Amino acid sequence: MSGSIPDQVITSPRIAWSFDAAAPISGDAGVFGSEVYFGNDDGVFFAVDLETGEESWRFETGDVVESEPTIASELVFFGANDGQFYALDRLTGAERWRRQFDDKVAAGANMTQSPIDGEPWVLIAGNDGVLRCLRASDGTDIWSYQTDNIINGSPAMLDEKRIIFGGCDAFLHIVNLENGESIEQYETNAYIPCSVAVYDGIGYSGNYANEVLAFDPGDRGQLWTYSDRQFPFFSSPAVNETHVFIGSRDKRLHAIDRKTGVAAWTYQTSGRVDSSPLAFSDAVVVGSTDGWLYAVRQADGTELWKIELGASLIGSPVFANGRLIIGSQGGTLFSLESGETEI
Repeated sequence: MSGSIPDQVITSPRIAWSFDAAAPISGDAGVFGSEVYFGNDDGVFFAVDLETGEESWRFETGDVVESEPTIASELVFFGANDGQFYALDRLTGAERWRRQFDDKVAAGANMTQSPIDGEPWVLIAGNDGVLRCLRASDGTDIWSYQTDNIINGSPAMLDEKRIIFGGCDAFLHIVNLENGESIEQYETNAYIPCSVAVYDGIGYSGNYANEVLAFDPGDRGQLWTYSDRQFPFFSSPAVNETHVFIGSRDKRLHAIDRKTGVAAWTYQTSGRVDSSPLAFSDAVVVGSTDGWLYAVRQADGTELWKIELGASLIGSPVFANGRLIIGSQGGTLFSLESGETEI
């Protein structure tokens, strides 16, 4: 969960295909093999062919699906706003199991393995303030960890033994993977509405106090705090060796020096940037509520390209097989590829 990949960004983007989901797409898509998986605000979860955009199957839930999918070789996991958490057969869409929780599940799950015997586990947090560790095979409980408020972000692994996440209780929580016991709780200045990004054992997060912070669990604690204007950060950061990239409700994408916390550059859009950026090796791609998808150069924030997709973008772009995939509030899932370079 660093939000960064080694690939180079596509150039001169064009729409390879679009899929009409008939309702807003508020979450991120996921890709496994030749399929794209995503949900919409009508509670329908889709599998769509990555190359053609043709529907493979659909599954209807009882409420909005804004949780991004988590995908294994046989199963795809996601939550809905009625508190249901589902495991479906990845190839057919048939339900394998489901769990009912006390409040909506807006965040994506994370897959990990038991530190004891390697059994596949699923980590999922919800608006009931509980982080749960479930068996991937049947959804039964391994352990649960209770916080004092809503958890909107996905849990991240700091290493093979420790989990980190933030919540609306304004704490960063470090939890032991083996038994779900608290290792550390670090209080921040405001609630954390996004996922924590992890790079080289350090957690990076924005909050509602208009801050981005870097946190090293253990003796060093908070390494730095970045604050610019009086607008909160709902975007989850993307982090690489040199920078932390994060969107803000000040309508800008911010680039921060990863080691010092000093501003590197900002890029202005015309709408809120709640979409979480995706860092390539050479560029950063992010959506905005102005309906445009932007790519900017990492080194200095200069614009490489932008493409209008017609409706607000609050989900985050994903990349697979040379394609950028993102859904819009207009109810369309877009697949973008490199077009012909202008001479």
